[in-house]
Amino acid sequence: MKRNLFLGATTLIVLLSCGNDRDEGKSQQNTISQKIVGTWTIIKKESNGTNVSATLPCTNLGNFVFGSDKKLHENHNGVVNNNCVTDTDDYDYSIDENSKKITAKNSQNDVLVYVISSLSDNELILVNTEGSDTTKYTFNK
Repeated sequence: MKRNLFLGATTLIVLLSCGNDRDEGKSQQNTISQKIVGTWTIIKKESNGTNVSATLPCTNLGNFVFGSDKKLHENHNGVVNNNCVTDTDDYDYSIDENSKKITAKNSQNDVLVYVISSLSDNELILVNTEGSDTTKYTFNK
């Protein structure tokens, strides 16, 4: 009788503990704030619907670096005197998870707002509209 009681109790404990494992099979959704952290290379830039391509000797248009400390470094590549030169703009940023918007503010209080059109582990598409100018960036990580 004690043996049956022991086996029954052990079986019950095993079954109850397995019930907690059901949630482990579901993938946890990362927030935008978590997914965006890292270096994103600009692979395509459109200004008012017109493609802006990298000019040699630059091999790409630059990158955006989103830090976990809420710092954004925008590195834009351009050609000066036949040399590829990187111009860096530094911002503090915040993310509105619901509206999928990034607000970036620099030390001169200039504010940029980017709408997140798409975000996956490897691709990010941001759209910035200022007045009648719309710039669309496509990035790879």
